[in-house]
Amino acid sequence: MDTTSTPNKPVATYRDGKLKATLWQNNSRDGDTYYTVNLAKVYEDRNGKLQETNSFSDSEVLRVVELGKEARSHALDLRRQHSHERKQQQSHDRDTGQDDRGAPRRFQDRSGPGMER
Repeated sequence: MDTTSTPNKPVATYRDGKLKATLWQNNSRDGDTYYTVNLAKVYEDRNGKLQETNSFSDSEVLRVVELGKEARSHALDLRRQHSHERKQQQSHDRDTGQDDRGAPRRFQDRSGPGMER
């Protein structure tokens, strides 16, 4: 099994000052698409290096919630779009006489002389 993977790029990043919500697209083992959201606050450490934390002050919590809502709304729109595209593809396959693997349906249940191999 090949364990190498290419880095995943975020679908979108929403920001409010130092706060951010990052939306990621993922694929399950069975090929389904799902989305995750990372919520973080960016800060500069003592050495001047940018770091992230998942700890928020009480005054930041509602702003983080709003960023999360925006990311979730975007994920829902993407899922609807993906579902619509999948339905269109299935309809196209049905109209062109192909099964889920792209094989012509006319050969699926065919029987007769020379077909019993």
